[in-house]
Amino acid sequence: MRSKLEVLSRGEIAAIHSATLQVLDRIGVRVREPRALRLLKEAGADVAEGSDRVRIPEALIMEGVRGVPKQWTWHAREASKSFRVGEGGRTRLGPGSACTMFVDYATGRPRTATQKDGDDLVRLMDALEYVDINFTPVSFGASDEDAGYQDVATLVRDLENTSKVLVGPSFDGSMAKDGLEVARLLAGGEESLRKRPMLAGYCDPIAPLTHDRMMTETLIEYARMGQPVFLTCLDLAGASSPARLAGTLVQQNAEILSGALIAQLVNRHAPLIYGCVSGTMDLKSGNAVVGSPEAGLLGAASVQLAHSYGLPCSSLGQSDAKLHDIQAAAEKGTTLLASMLAGADFVDLFFGSYRGFNATSPEQVIIDHEIAGYAHRYAQGVQVDEESLSLELLEAVGPDGDFLGDPRSLRDTMARRGVEWYMPSLFDRSPSGGEGSRAPSVLESAHAAALRVLKEHEPAPLDPDFRKAAHSFLRTLRRRLAASSSS
Repeated sequence: MRSKLEVLSRGEIAAIHSATLQVLDRIGVRVREPRALRLLKEAGADVAEGSDRVRIPEALIMEGVRGVPKQWTWHAREASKSFRVGEGGRTRLGPGSACTMFVDYATGRPRTATQKDGDDLVRLMDALEYVDINFTPVSFGASDEDAGYQDVATLVRDLENTSKVLVGPSFDGSMAKDGLEVARLLAGGEESLRKRPMLAGYCDPIAPLTHDRMMTETLIEYARMGQPVFLTCLDLAGASSPARLAGTLVQQNAEILSGALIAQLVNRHAPLIYGCVSGTMDLKSGNAVVGSPEAGLLGAASVQLAHSYGLPCSSLGQSDAKLHDIQAAAEKGTTLLASMLAGADFVDLFFGSYRGFNATSPEQVIIDHEIAGYAHRYAQGVQVDEESLSLELLEAVGPDGDFLGDPRSLRDTMARRGVEWYMPSLFDRSPSGGEGSRAPSVLESAHAAALRVLKEHEPAPLDPDFRKAAHSFLRTLRRRLAASSSS
């Protein structure tokens, strides 16, 4: 990654950091998970008797920051899909999470998602080049068979439908433990899983300045097993955080750094990702806004803050649009580009989602994949070296020459295809048709592409021994839940 967007100066980063330390030391955060509260108190944080409010001194916060690994490998079940984190390079992208609506192409209307919708989306994204993280991005009603452990059953199906890296159950500590047991089976044992992080969790601090019980349980369980956690804030300027963007950056920085400290007190060197999907409140409706220029600026600034601590980071690429329309493309394109040009390690909640993370569709996944290709090309920048300056070609063709007619120039042009020149797979660059002709819309082309991929693509087969062990574990969960409900 070569191109760079900076929205904060070094002095402004230092000012936000200093203000963050004041907030943590003087105002503090609420920690509603007893183990985390005890660990913080034992480490030297100020916790009043009978209170869950924690004031944390600078030295302790910075000790937590120093413990977070700056570089690590996220392992997939297929080694070719694993990648390094924290070494720069391309921004790693994933799907929107827990969308409550699936938009049906035939009707154009949102509806409740089904298990098949989720499985098809995962299989579709398994085939797409720029999808690095893959998991079921929709919420749907549990079947009778999966009731009570739906998130774990979904994780097993995700493993059957993709060979890319995964995000696991993150609702609370109990679900996290069950998901991590599936990961342990996949890795071949607990020690192997600790050495080769495979399953990420999500922990979302509650704005303002609160670590709730269930999310913090999730953080503890993933950190305990040495698995990565996205510490991700959705702070809304003007609603759950200060209206001024700098104030929102201070608040979410305090939330993330205090969360990072909790994880490090559980397991020093547990991998974490500093995450921001923060936005603003719409002053007309009171709704959350995450496709705005302000959301893009908050994301880009958060990347700079995270990197100032040496931490891997995730930012946003999102839209508030209600349709597959120009608004969706413009908002997702600009917010994604801001995050990538800022140097985000991840935009983990991107593919398919719009309506402010609430809706998804296969067509939007395909459109977003094209947007991602454009954004990646911008981030690569312009290569300038002795060969790329093309002096020999310029001399060979000369004034008034023909670059298409010179064999060396033509060979060089063809070699740039897909390397220096991005070649779209969806957007139409063909010559326009004659009068009265009609080209297919982008949405129509995306629908056809999604159907083609789903018809042709088969994920890499899952190891039979693991499949057997995973389904045996699901049966154990079923019996356990049946016994608890009957007692």
